[in-house]
Amino acid sequence: MAAAKPPTTRNREQPKFDLTKISARVDRVNVSGLLRTHNDYVMKAAQGLFKARNFEEVMLESMHAKSYLHELGIFKDVSVHIDVSRGDTASPDGYEVTFKGKELPRILGSVGTEIGQNEGSLRTELTVPNLLGRGESISLQGSYSTKRANDVQLKFWKSYFHTRFMKNRPELSFSIFRRLDRVDISHFQNTNTGLLTELAVNTDYPIPLSHSVQYETSIRELSLLGRTVPMAIRQQCGPKLASLARYSLIFDQRDNPVFPSNGIMLKAINEYCGLGGNIAYISSCVHGEVSVPLFSGIVAQVCGRVGVVKETKKTDYLPLSNLYLCGGPLTLRGFKYGGAGPVVDGTPIGAEVVSVSHYIQWECCNSRDGGVPLSWRTYWSTGFHLWAPLPYRQVFKSFANNFRTHVFYNAGNFNTFSVDHMRTSVGVGLAFKLAERARIELNYCIPLRTCPSDKLNNGFQFGIGYEFV
Repeated sequence: MAAAKPPTTRNREQPKFDLTKISARVDRVNVSGLLRTHNDYVMKAAQGLFKARNFEEVMLESMHAKSYLHELGIFKDVSVHIDVSRGDTASPDGYEVTFKGKELPRILGSVGTEIGQNEGSLRTELTVPNLLGRGESISLQGSYSTKRANDVQLKFWKSYFHTRFMKNRPELSFSIFRRLDRVDISHFQNTNTGLLTELAVNTDYPIPLSHSVQYETSIRELSLLGRTVPMAIRQQCGPKLASLARYSLIFDQRDNPVFPSNGIMLKAINEYCGLGGNIAYISSCVHGEVSVPLFSGIVAQVCGRVGVVKETKKTDYLPLSNLYLCGGPLTLRGFKYGGAGPVVDGTPIGAEVVSVSHYIQWECCNSRDGGVPLSWRTYWSTGFHLWAPLPYRQVFKSFANNFRTHVFYNAGNFNTFSVDHMRTSVGVGLAFKLAERARIELNYCIPLRTCPSDKLNNGFQFGIGYEFV
């Protein structure tokens, strides 16, 4: 019988040291590699290090400082070196922390693809980072989509992470933009050219929130995509001047942005247009998600979205480009994009069109000869999902984590919050995660409640985007 071998050095358990019992303090912090960056822009990185009282705190604060330097947007790479202090001014337990950074080049360029709401686009960008030495950057961006939207934007932005508001992540930006949105189902396109100013900031009290305040002034021009376009759309053609303020709020406590198993997300966008120009309206849109884990990886999810557009005293008409379209793989599955909503001369136009000086009749369900226009333009949709991992996911291992199956029930309506003429659908589908940001869905849809004027998608439906209902 073979004798048991004594444990080798490799198999022996290494002794553990409690780094909190090792007294330490930081005597000096060095940041090397600064070429065009001013020293005062990186000084905040050293604040936490000088408060450290043991070696564990020194290591943790060094990692926090490294992350902070990355967030400043001036370095391509940062490394950390911790060494004992030397010299006449060195303390007995003193250490010296050195951050070696490599600044970004003066010009950066990128070409790639971008995922939008049920569309993909080719995106190019040319950026000049750290323009004046304190995190100022300027970029020229352009994207091209064969389906809906194309845009060009010249943007200048500056972050204020180096100030005493560091925890709030404030950022100020100015943009000159030109955006082209095609609405093929309604036979028109809208060109928006203008200026945009934005202040983005985060707050932690009483709950973590992301805020964005914007002011936009632009020239909007609606043009036709065909010859046989209803008069309701033709009369809005031509350039219009818009001046508006926009406020966005996001609360996101999900454990994953694509396939959450737990958490809540709430997003609200509010606009007031009428600070100048000849377009005036008030709009608000709210999107929410609640996910609850059940058992065996199954997750129950409830999604909802509500949108309202209202006239003001200055309103002559509501622009078609700001009305809501109901239907499509991202809002109301089982219907074509914009296929569940009001129709004028057989053409979907979004939410009901109404004007202060005149009314436009609309067709829906049994009211094909006309209807009573409402003063509020509303849209809502909800979704109830049961998400489950792939069966036999042990065979596919980590690759299976990119997939989910689901059964769903969708309901939605426009211009009323009642269930009259409500559209509903059910189905089952497979979803694939794209880079922790978006997902692709392939669903088999069965519309249940419909109206005669609706455009249905009974059967398989493909969708791609980052916000689904």
